[in-house]
Amino acid sequence: MNTTEKQNTISRRKLIGTLGMACLAVPTAYSFTHQPEPHDTTRASSMKTIGILGGLGPQATLDLEVQIHLASQRLIPPQINSGYPPLVVAYHRRPPFVVKGDALVFPLQPDPELLELAKRLGAMVDFIIIASNGAHLVQKEIEQASGRKVLSMIDITLEEVSRRKWHTVGVAGFKNAMVYIQKFSALGLVPATIDEALQLKLDASIMRVMEGRDTAEDHAIALEVVSQLCKQNVDGIIPGCTEIPLLLKENLDDVGFVHPIQLLAEAAVKQAMT
Repeated sequence: MNTTEKQNTISRRKLIGTLGMACLAVPTAYSFTHQPEPHDTTRASSMKTIGILGGLGPQATLDLEVQIHLASQRLIPPQINSGYPPLVVAYHRRPPFVVKGDALVFPLQPDPELLELAKRLGAMVDFIIIASNGAHLVQKEIEQASGRKVLSMIDITLEEVSRRKWHTVGVAGFKNAMVYIQKFSALGLVPATIDEALQLKLDASIMRVMEGRDTAEDHAIALEVVSQLCKQNVDGIIPGCTEIPLLLKENLDDVGFVHPIQLLAEAAVKQAMT
């Protein structure tokens, strides 16, 4: 063994020895008489399992997972990694509806692969949430395929709108977020929407968020959407597509918005706790 090899061997031994001592070292403030309570492994198993039918917006699905964990931290007493409900996430990598070429087929029909995924997900969970507003248009079919109830983001959001006593409500989303507007009349709500030119820009921005390649221009388009809606004297705004909060970011904290993903996450955690 030459001199360089000997030095390398000694250095490795010193490193291993140092790491070993670090693992054994006990902070002076640590008391063995006041150790944490044993990990309660029964907590997570006592909660219902949430199923996320996601992937319809990949970034939005990740956001929903984050919001569920944040809601859990607010609502569930912490206990290492057991202070969160069991969660199963399934990613659907196709449109939620049957398409021909680039066009939707009407009347809308759920993509068969979406229903097959819902069936597999339903076998593992107690209830399902959908990380997409538009996919709620086929909520009934998803429930039938999965054998599980869907906790509706649309209904939860509209309940919050009613709680706030809004009347004229701005709605922005892919293709005007008709999944919300179709329910307005029964609730006595008046919709405000953006013009066609801006809608086309917003639709393209939403697609870029899904692809993970949104730009500063896309964020500016989202702010333009908000500005156009506010000029119509709305009481508040529903970002009716799960990608829009990702474009608005800190601007969404304004009191004039409801946040469907946050509302859904909190409702899901509460349901898992019952």
